[in-house]
Amino acid sequence: MEKDIRAADGGVAATRLLAEWISRADDASITPVAFEWAKHVMLDWLAVSIAGAGDPMVLMLAEEYAGPTDAPCTLIAGGARARPHDAALINGTAGHALDYDDVALRMVGHPTVPVAPAALALAQVGGASGRALLRALVIGHEVESRLGEMVGSSHYAQGFHPTGTVGTFGAAAACANLRGLDSEQTAHALGLAATQAAGLKSMFGTMAKPLHAGKAAMNGLMAAQLAARGFTAGHDAIECFQGFARTLAPRTNAFAAPIDTSRGFAIQSTLFKYHAACYLTHSAIEAIRQLRQDCGVDLDALESMTIVVAGSQRGVCDIASPQTGLNVKFSIQHLAALALDGADTADLGLYSLETALDARYSEAAKRIAMEVIPAEDLDAATVVLHTRGGERFTRTANVAIPAIDLPAQWTRLVAKARSIAEPVLGIERFGRFVDAVESLDRAPSLQPLLEAIQ
Repeated sequence: MEKDIRAADGGVAATRLLAEWISRADDASITPVAFEWAKHVMLDWLAVSIAGAGDPMVLMLAEEYAGPTDAPCTLIAGGARARPHDAALINGTAGHALDYDDVALRMVGHPTVPVAPAALALAQVGGASGRALLRALVIGHEVESRLGEMVGSSHYAQGFHPTGTVGTFGAAAACANLRGLDSEQTAHALGLAATQAAGLKSMFGTMAKPLHAGKAAMNGLMAAQLAARGFTAGHDAIECFQGFARTLAPRTNAFAAPIDTSRGFAIQSTLFKYHAACYLTHSAIEAIRQLRQDCGVDLDALESMTIVVAGSQRGVCDIASPQTGLNVKFSIQHLAALALDGADTADLGLYSLETALDARYSEAAKRIAMEVIPAEDLDAATVVLHTRGGERFTRTANVAIPAIDLPAQWTRLVAKARSIAEPVLGIERFGRFVDAVESLDRAPSLQPLLEAIQ
């Protein structure tokens, strides 16, 4: 059990406590279930990265930062190479370009996309095993969730995007463990992560939001690499006066100490997206799908609709008049009209300029209201539909429940991956990709995986 390290003000010295845990974590301390979950998050992140690699924002970054053909790291589905930091930046942005990657409620963000590209780049240059890479993912998720709980909802409400801020720590932690840094070096890596952590919610619906993930991966990797060389930072950067938590969160929670994983790891609470839009819209989409199925209604029946959600969703997914495909992902009214019309919200092609400007959906969206209420359950949505025929239907859905049946989840994730990644890789290479991820915990080398995704 970790020592009860105290900060100068009597609180928990979160930076040093985390540093000690990260530096001591090894394969024996990670449960088989956590390793299995790590394969699931790796499969999903790689699939959405492969699908997002051709996005204009990713191509711009590749044009600017891709390296020579003998650079050490693979750019996913790009056929190009890059230096480690640049690979983390480009691959991290690709993984969030479609906003289709996994989420974590404790972090209030996307946990894998800042961690995986940084860990993958470092594992590639260091010749790490597949199991070491998976261990790094588990560690990164754990650090993100614990810091996410520390800064709490006020961090998000203040306007910060935890994928960019908290995610920088997850990337640094994963890379520190992969590099085998001691606790002192790891504390410096966390300090370097703290001073680079950034990302604004006001960027949602623009190319800057995926850049948050890429920069978090890049900055976390840089933090660990510099710390390994002896580069120093404050040893209490998370919890000190004017440190990360107090500066970026008006109200903080006590850091949960000691770090106890006996009841499971944070990675086991990961939630996967099966609609290619902001996760806060998914419960509403599912409720509307239930209405269509149970009540036989569609968009032509719409007189009005109210979507009742927790207040935290205001200013995140309520773009009233989307003007781009990206905007559509953050417009709960537009998405509700699409869902009621039976549109496939998992179809990446749906999120286009044509959809954003479609008059039929724009007019329908004007009759759809989002009502925010104080609620203990921040993730459920209740949809109240009034039809032209005078009927009233209501359904409630909540997608924020982690899976218990892991084989079923793997099957569903493979199906999602096939729909978005197989068109890019081709049938044969896609099969090799899935096989490589499934066997990562037994793979002495990452080479089979890298050959399948490059």
